[in-house]
Amino acid sequence: MEAEGLILAGGRSTRMGGVHKGILTYKKETFTQRLRKEMEKEMICVRISYGSEIREDGDGCPAVMDIYPGCGPIGGIHAGLKACQSQWLAVAACDMPFIKAELFLFLMNRISEAERKGIFCDGAAPVLNGRIHPLAALYRTGTEEILEEQIREGNYRLRDALKRLNLLYVDLTGQEIFEKILQNINTTKEYERLVEHE
Repeated sequence: MEAEGLILAGGRSTRMGGVHKGILTYKKETFTQRLRKEMEKEMICVRISYGSEIREDGDGCPAVMDIYPGCGPIGGIHAGLKACQSQWLAVAACDMPFIKAELFLFLMNRISEAERKGIFCDGAAPVLNGRIHPLAALYRTGTEEILEEQIREGNYRLRDALKRLNLLYVDLTGQEIFEKILQNINTTKEYERLVEHE
């Protein structure tokens, strides 16, 4: 797969009581380790986006720091795209520990199908039960210019940036495997439920 990976790990984890979600463990691996191992199966390289402060030991994984700190996920994706040497960047939030490389392969296949029909795509994002998942998506390098323009305008809403992109939305509703892959662990209670069934 001609893509690089980016793990977004720059959030403040307020709903997790300030505990950085990337260092939470499941089956003896941190969330970040799980994502990195999975993404390395298909990606040319994997980087970690920390925002403005490195929050964990990345085990030698290259770090990407925000060029525009304090902007949230849009800043991390922007910096990741700036650092990306490939045509595509696969983005995974560190609070989605079940993401599989198959998701990005599936999205890439859908992009290829669209482009064979003459439809240009800036990327692809999964949709589940009507909810877009832009932090488990593919972005084409070059789109960082649109993100930067919006950041400079003072609008840090990633959803607004998506409206400026020719993004392919792939509806995965009803596909059980993808419902598991796209599971977020956002709160202390969600994490406690997860480890109960470990």
